[in-house]
Amino acid sequence: MFTPSLHPSCSTVPDTAVCLLTFSPRARRAVAGLLALPLLLAGCVSTKSTYTREQVAQRLKARSGYELGAARTANAPAPALPDLQDGLSEEETVNLALTRNPAFQADLSALALAQADLQDAGLLANPVISGVAAYGTSPVFLALNFATDLLWQRPGRVGAAQLETQRVAESLVSRGLLVSRDAQVSYTDIVLADERLRIAREAIAMRAEVARIMRARYRVGEISELETVAPSADSLRAVDDFYRARRDAQVARLRLLATLGLDSVNADSLRFTAPPAAAATVVPPLRTLLDSAYAARPDLWAARTGIGGIGKRLKWERSRVFSFVLSLNARLNDPKPISLAPGAAIGLPIFNRNQGRISRVKAELEQASWQYLALRQTVNLDVREAYAQYEQATQSAVLWENSYLPSLTDALRRSTNAFINGDFPYVQVAETTRQLLDAQQRAADARADQRRALARLRYAVGGRF
Repeated sequence: MFTPSLHPSCSTVPDTAVCLLTFSPRARRAVAGLLALPLLLAGCVSTKSTYTREQVAQRLKARSGYELGAARTANAPAPALPDLQDGLSEEETVNLALTRNPAFQADLSALALAQADLQDAGLLANPVISGVAAYGTSPVFLALNFATDLLWQRPGRVGAAQLETQRVAESLVSRGLLVSRDAQVSYTDIVLADERLRIAREAIAMRAEVARIMRARYRVGEISELETVAPSADSLRAVDDFYRARRDAQVARLRLLATLGLDSVNADSLRFTAPPAAAATVVPPLRTLLDSAYAARPDLWAARTGIGGIGKRLKWERSRVFSFVLSLNARLNDPKPISLAPGAAIGLPIFNRNQGRISRVKAELEQASWQYLALRQTVNLDVREAYAQYEQATQSAVLWENSYLPSLTDALRRSTNAFINGDFPYVQVAETTRQLLDAQQRAADARADQRRALARLRYAVGGRF
């Protein structure tokens, strides 16, 4: 036990009470230990985060099956390209998008920013030493001050920063799934454009053959010159459709290559292999997909984590109402060379109780809660829309490929043979040809819609089924 005595320099100010006490040598050692205790306890809070780029890559791999790639700086050389001689597959396209897309690489930098904020949240305030030189009969005065309010504030601040790092990591997983979805949709657009180009090339051959037969009949006098005008016009229109389809295929390639950072690659020479049929994928029931989306969507996890982080920040802001500073004071005077005494400064929360910051964080918490509910509604809508689109596209693809295309192909074959023999008018052949080409276009559109809907459905549920 020791009994402190009031130091002659004890003073009081309106907002802060400062009091210097003198102790025995044994008591001074105890006071020094008390001054070090806040720093030791505050240092027990870890500022290391498990949510790193590697963790994001593992989560993305587990959810989508695609690789994120190694971290690199903006000045570092781009990752090596796959062999483009045998064509670019859908899986290779998605991997290139995740490793080479500049916008996504910029998004990944947000994790480093969050980790820097976590490191900053764990830093301790530097002790402040102040001194007054001797003047007159006054001795030299030194004081070493420690902001000990970190004893109860630092854990809350670090905890909020930890949750923010987790939220950013989950958001990056969601962003990676979005990049994967967009790459798959762009790849499907290119495959569809190539299919339309193939159909347009077939249409040129079909129209040209009919026009040739009509000109041959005109030369032998079976028909008039006027009857050759319509087939020739149809043949020229087929050529124009081919030019338009070729332009659309080039534009689709250029857009995808720009997102992949492959602007230097010759778009016309790059082939894209056809993806596997979407009908081979087993899609679970809608209720199962909704449950999976609510449980696995990374953006929902990020929103929930964000709410928890705001709650931590609210506790931290409430703890800042009180400020407490411990000090170790020294006086250099005669006959005692050095006299040590502890001191304390306590902020009195009379006017400023941090009301503004507390109210702001409460408002942010309310806003985040509503945003989470809105996001759940968006997830529900995304899953239902993608599921409905997939069902409709699947039904359309089956209808065109199994019913209309076989019957129209057979009808065109028979009508063409009859037309060659002179038993069928040109207008019937032209109409049958138009219907077959339109059916081929619709079947290609249905297959592409099926692939797009499948990509959107996988993103909507948070990854693979």
